[in-house]
Amino acid sequence: GLSGRFFVTTLPTIFHANDGVFRRYRGSRTLEDLQGYVLERKWKAVEPVAEWRSPSSIMMHGMAGLFHLSGWIRQIHSYLTGTLGIHVWISYAIFFLATLLIGLFLGL
Repeated sequence: GLSGRFFVTTLPTIFHANDGVFRRYRGSRTLEDLQGYVLERKWKAVEPVAEWRSPSSIMMHGMAGLFHLSGWIRQIHSYLTGTLGIHVWISYAIFFLATLLIGLFLGL
């Protein structure tokens, strides 16, 4: 969920947060550089993350929800294949049909 909320695409990604304003740290990963970034207030020179990409925005709430949904789907798939012993392709067919039916329902 946090990866979706912060829109993390590469690891390691470090953010600096202060008073609800988020800035992405792009410097060296050494301890001295990180401490200097915070203690010497070098973060003030870095432009904040755009409002729509802020972790508190509605867009990032939706992204976090999609990450949670994908985890939930993975758990269901593991339950179907591991616990119930259903073949993987049958599990895929179930998800295909569920996606199709939900799409048809929402289309109506």
